[in-house]
Parts: sequence; C-alpha cells; structure tokens
Amino acid sequence: MTFITAAKRPLLQSGLLAAAGLVFIAGCSSSPAKAPEVASIATPGSIAASTASTAPTGDAVEAGRPRHRVDETPEDSQKLIAPWTACMKAHGADMDQQPNSIAGAEAWSAAHADAGKACLPKLPLLPWGEDSANPAHKDNLHKWVQCMTSQGMSVVETPDDSESPWHFGDGKQPPNSDKIEQTCEVQVMGPSDK
Repeated sequence: MTFITAAKRPLLQSGLLAAAGLVFIAGCSSSPAKAPEVASIATPGSIAASTASTAPTGDAVEAGRPRHRVDETPEDSQKLIAPWTACMKAHGADMDQQPNSIAGAEAWSAAHADAGKACLPKLPLLPWGEDSANPAHKDNLHKWVQCMTSQGMSVVETPDDSESPWHFGDGKQPPNSDKIEQTCEVQVMGPSDK
C-alpha cells in the first residue's frame, strides 16, 4: 500500500506520479513545505512485480535500495534521491519535465517506462514505519491518527484506503496542523526507521 497524506507532501515536492506499474518519486524530504497531493496508481512492491522478467524483483530490488527516514532533513533527502533523479535524467526522463496532472503523468510515465525500470534500484523506499512490509505498519498508522487527534486535528482513520490511511475530518484544523502532523509522524514512525 502506498498512501498519500499531507505528510507525504514532501515526497511530492517534485512529484509522485504513477502509471503502467511504475512510481516516480522526486524531491523527497521531511521539510514542512506543501505540495499538491497526487494519487498513486501503484506501490513500490507492485513496481517490482510488474517489471520485465530481466529486471530484479521483490527482495532483490529492495535489498540495495536506500530508505527514507521520517526525520531526515531536506538536505539529507535531496542527497538520498539525487542518484535516482540523475539516473532517470541519464535515461531520458528528466523529472523537471514531468507533467503536474494525473493524466499527463500517466502518459509521461508510460513514455519513460524503460528509465523507471533501469533506475528502480536507486529509488528510495518509504520510511520503514510507513512501509506496508513492516509488521507494525497498521498499528503505526493507527497511533499516528491518535496522536494527531489528541493534538486537536480533525482526522478520520481510513485503514482500507490504499491511497491514504487517514483523511482530514469535517472539523476545523488548528493553524499549526502541518507541524502537528509532522511531529506525530516522527514520534510514531521514527522509532521504526532503520
């Protein structure tokens, strides 16, 4: 499951766009900057499953891939993602040319599928606390929602939604909701980082 929440906005700073079984993530960081939320069509696990038989799959792909941390600095994040973006660009898929719409992203992704496959081993994984392969994944998401709610945010847990484990509720959000969300993410998910 890949989920896109307000906490994933940093993962979307330069775009999270998916199509044809590929996910392109650029500009990953834990900075509080906001970017538009974009729905994903695939998960990193399904990327490996859908690639050509000559491409490494499953654990072979994930074994050498870097992994984000929920508490990483924007600078650390840029260092982590730089090899992937450079690889994509070297394979003709300049992330700066990626359209900012789902329809455009699907076409762009399909046109650059070979670059995605070639560069997949350099694509950073989600933080371990947010990775569905983590046995504590669902419990972490529940605790994250509880933390935000306890701090005055109006959020609704949606564990069966493959795009987001929670959504904003109907209530008014505190002015510092971004900070609350990030603090709760680090508090709950941070101990799982590896």
